[in-house]
Formats: sequence, C-alpha cells, structure tokens
Amino acid sequence: MELFTASCSNNRLLLRKYEHKEIIMNSLAFMVREKRIWLYGYVIMEDEFHLLWKKQPAWEHKNIRQMLLKFTAQQIKRSLWAGDRKELELYRSQLHDRQFQFWEKTAFSAAIPDADAAEEKLAQLHEVPVSAGFCNGVTDYTFSSAAFYQEGYDPEGIMTHYHHCFPELSENC
Repeated sequence: MELFTASCSNNRLLLRKYEHKEIIMNSLAFMVREKRIWLYGYVIMEDEFHLLWKKQPAWEHKNIRQMLLKFTAQQIKRSLWAGDRKELELYRSQLHDRQFQFWEKTAFSAAIPDADAAEEKLAQLHEVPVSAGFCNGVTDYTFSSAAFYQEGYDPEGIMTHYHHCFPELSENC
C-alpha cells in the first residue's frame, strides 16, 4: 500500500472547482473498475489530493501515478479551455515538453508498511477537510473516503477496506 500526494502547480487552487474534483474521482473509479488499483482511502482538497492505494498485479510494473496525473491534467485542460481560458493561462509552462503544468513535478509517495500505519494515515487524511474548515465532521466532506469507513457509504463501489491489504487482518489481498 502506498500513500500518494499530488499538489497543484504553484499551490494554486485548481481543485476548488467541483468539476475538477470530479475528474479526479472519475479517474480513480476508472482505474478501480479496470483493475489497475485498489483504492483504500482518499481526500481531494482545493490544492492537492491524497490517496492510499495499491497497484493490482497486472499493473505492478507500470507508472500508475504518471498515468493518473497525465490523464487528469488533460481533462482539466479541456475543462478550462471550454470554460475559463483566463485561468488556463495561469498554468502555462515554459518547459519544452508541455504547454501547461497542472501538478507539481515532484509528488510525494511513501510505503505504508502495516495496518496500524494505514489506519493512522486514513485518520489524518479524513481530518484534513475538518482542519481546513470545510466541514464539521469527517463524514460531511464529499471528496473523502471517511463516509466509507464510518458509514459504509460507497455509491461508486470503488473502495476496498484497508484490512484487505494486510494478511494478518484478511485473506483477501
């Protein structure tokens, strides 16, 4: 299991727009349905998103992070091109290999070694929107996996409980 964090370029609030958060969610749903990843937890904020995930066996040697960031950047670019070209210009890049830069070049990634660490990271992720003042309780924030863990709410059917990843807790990973 891995903790992955991607931050918006120059700390901009790229994910403030609901439709941009939906692009992240739809991309994750696609990756789960196509059996590329197991998704154990997430939170999508205005300037970054955090995931607890694991590659499925057929995708272990592929760069899932790069695929996710590239695809979501393309979708966000299309959204801004259609609706807010002035904002799109904020992300124009001087790099020779791209027109726009939506994500910071270096994303954060860390292995989650055991169930205790996973539980701790999930609690931290789910607390972020509360600490930021976006909601009063962890299950009140739409773009978080907290409701899955506390209420079993997963309308997209994309979540896997973190217990499934640790043999001492489950035989399913």
